Amino acid sequence: MPMTFVAGAASDVFPAEFAAAVDAQLRKRFPALAPAAKEEWYRSEEVDATGWSSLQRRIGKSAQIGPDPYQAVYLPLPIEKLEQVVVPPAADPIQAGSLPALIDELKAYAARASLPTDDLELMQLGAKYLEDDALFHKDLDVQTYVQLMLSAKQAAAHDAPMWVAIS
Repeated sequence: MPMTFVAGAASDVFPAEFAAAVDAQLRKRFPALAPAAKEEWYRSEEVDATGWSSLQRRIGKSAQIGPDPYQAVYLPLPIEKLEQVVVPPAADPIQAGSLPALIDELKAYAARASLPTDDLELMQLGAKYLEDDALFHKDLDVQTYVQLMLSAKQAAAHDAPMWVAIS
């Protein structure tokens, strides 16, 4: 199952009516959340969703990377750990985490795993996996890290939420 990371508004990820409900509940729960920008959003390259659990195992105990990325968003706010935000009429809550804390966790992991954090080096590493068919199903944790870090940095640069979108 493919997964992407989207820096932008709820409407860049969900249908309009549900996006409005998500946005309203997030703003109710996190009043410091800035209004959604009208600028274009950023969408990562697709990664295999199993890369999330592989990355989580490699990172270890994490306050920001939960076991299931389904309906997750990272907000440009300080949030200590993932919080569940109920959005009627959805059956499952939105998982809200902290974008700055996520980036810090990813940087710490990158230092331990000798992975890049520089945008150009991240793009080069991502291109390596995209261009080599033999590598497409290898190192799913690294591929997920690359796309997650690039997307998180884009979201942070624009003070925007970053969504995990599973298709």
